[in-house]
Amino acid sequence: MQDDVNLDNASLNSEVSAFEKRFSEIDAAFFASDPSVRDKKLVQKTEILIADLENSLKDMSLKKAFAARLYALEGLAFFDLQNKSQAKKNYEASLQNFKGDVYALILASRLGIEKNLADKAGSVSEKQVVLLELAKNHYAAQEYAAATAKFDEAFLSLEPFYRSVYKDLRDTSWNLRSLTKDPRQRNSQLLALKSLSVMQMILIANGDPELLFNYTAGKEVPDKLLYAKIAGSGLLNPVSKPLDAENAVTKNSAATRLIAARFLWNLYNQRRNTPQLATKYSEAYKNKKRSPILDVKLDSPDFDAVLGCVENEIMHLEDGIEFGGNHEISGMEFDESLMKIK
Repeated sequence: MQDDVNLDNASLNSEVSAFEKRFSEIDAAFFASDPSVRDKKLVQKTEILIADLENSLKDMSLKKAFAARLYALEGLAFFDLQNKSQAKKNYEASLQNFKGDVYALILASRLGIEKNLADKAGSVSEKQVVLLELAKNHYAAQEYAAATAKFDEAFLSLEPFYRSVYKDLRDTSWNLRSLTKDPRQRNSQLLALKSLSVMQMILIANGDPELLFNYTAGKEVPDKLLYAKIAGSGLLNPVSKPLDAENAVTKNSAATRLIAARFLWNLYNQRRNTPQLATKYSEAYKNKKRSPILDVKLDSPDFDAVLGCVENEIMHLEDGIEFGGNHEISGMEFDESLMKIK
């Protein structure tokens, strides 16, 4: 009985808590990543976590409840690496040490052993961990309103650390919470928005199967995979300067007029197979002292995108003089510009 430690105290063990945090960072990254692309750095980080868990599990003095938690976390890490057979072995090892660990329950759910995770939330001591898992499940299923609600409910009881780790998933859920899975209804909802996120901008473009056919082949593609394909293609990269931390965007970034111009200009040249024209404006103005558009500097990462969109009448100057690059773009405004590059 001396080894049967109350599970509420397992998280209080500094070593176990540190492993929970490391796993959470990795797990959040897997949920946010493209499942079809093997992120070598993320895989390496996961393998290091597994190796460190193995070392800790060699400690013969480790209390059974703590060992059960570590085996479960290791199993979840294996699951993220798509090694389900090893994940199941870890689940069994966790049960052998202590039955009732909440992370073992989550592992059982991912393995398909536990079919009704939501029903278990009220009967476990660490309910907030189950709520977080339910939030991630809703996110993966593109049930964004439900995901937002579960994330917020879980965050009320979890350590502040978890809010920062899962912030991007929660924010994406919030931004897309009003969307349905019906493409027609979804697009009409997006067009009514006064401001957009980068992900919402992409979804509007995907409302016309022809525009993003190179990435979807005309088929329905999950939002996470669609974003990964678009980001990986370079459609969100500036062409006047190399991509770096300062000019990079994420799916949750605000879709300003500058970012919209970047996306539209890249898509415009891609559809016309004219990559050589993408930087023609910066080349033409490299010896000039002034930009033809007052609020778009010659050294702007999106100089070519703005001039290209304006000259080709894809977008317009707000007052005939300035572009207003940092201003938000509405769904209708962005859609009107999209129609001009078809």
